[in-house]
Amino acid sequence: MKRILTLSMTLMCMLPLLAQQKLSVFGIAEKWDESKEYSFINAGSGHLFGEMVKSFAREYDANPMMHALLAQFTGDSENIDIAVAEFKLDEKNNYVKLRLKTEELAETEARFWPLPDDKGWFVIKMINLDEDTLPRIYFLRVDTAKGVMKPAREPEGMNYGMSDNFIIPRTGGSIEVYNEYVPSDHIVLKDGVFVYQDSAPVSIYCYVNDPDPSGITNVRDKPSGKVIVRLGGEPELSPEEEEYEDWPEFESNAFTVYNPKNGWWQIHAKTVNGVEIAGEAWIHYSVLEMRTRNYGGQSLNLYQEPSADSSVAAVIKTEEAAVRPMDLSPDGEWTKVKAQAGTGWIETRWLCGNPYTTCP
Repeated sequence: MKRILTLSMTLMCMLPLLAQQKLSVFGIAEKWDESKEYSFINAGSGHLFGEMVKSFAREYDANPMMHALLAQFTGDSENIDIAVAEFKLDEKNNYVKLRLKTEELAETEARFWPLPDDKGWFVIKMINLDEDTLPRIYFLRVDTAKGVMKPAREPEGMNYGMSDNFIIPRTGGSIEVYNEYVPSDHIVLKDGVFVYQDSAPVSIYCYVNDPDPSGITNVRDKPSGKVIVRLGGEPELSPEEEEYEDWPEFESNAFTVYNPKNGWWQIHAKTVNGVEIAGEAWIHYSVLEMRTRNYGGQSLNLYQEPSADSSVAAVIKTEEAAVRPMDLSPDGEWTKVKAQAGTGWIETRWLCGNPYTTCP
């Protein structure tokens, strides 16, 4: 009887720990309920933000990261399952950041934006690459007079599949939506509402196909400027990358470009061929390539101007024809290309920048 009682007590002690491990970052998204309210104690302006954080973290305490965040505010740090690598609390700016000691990035950032009439926004970002592949960001409307927060919808335009991380600032109203291969988007607080500002349409994804027999392609610090990287050699690999030999070749020879200037494109990637880029990196259109997406054998018109109302300059009849991207319309809807059939503007939706497979 004593052994049974001891075993029962042990299982009861383990239940909170077992339950705690069940809720992932994505699991919180599945439980998100816009009709729910979270209460917090309005104990004065100096404590409001901390009470909001505790209210949210307590609601999702079954998530290890929220459990660790709550422990920082309650002083119960000895009972967390994953050690904390970094904790920053900026009460003046209503900001907090916590990072766990994990092999992959696992961190959360939260901030409160006060608005007139005792209203405001509480926003929290979570990313745990040990358990999920994508970050999540949650928006809650706050009524400080009533001491409640209510889940809200994400701003229109959100696409988690294109987001590597959300970076919440300590000051200002712009949340960065970071992606390694395209310029960052931003979620901006305007007139009391968060609005998604998309920068992706002004960029294209393409790959290097240099006709130079040397096999070496130059990347420069500005159009016609100094060479800072030479593509075509073996990239510098980190120990983690060495076991994935096929990846660096893809990363170094295919990337997003934007800001076209007189035949030159700016490369968005922060690392090119294993070299960290501190400033700008530029590449000429004559070494870049894309393929047409006329997989069904459609004929594609190239126009004199970025408009279907302008005259036709040439017609591409070859399926998956190779083209060189020369320019981009301000809205990103049209790309000027040089093809075997001729030179002209084509709708960007007909182009694919993936060198190894077709585009959906």
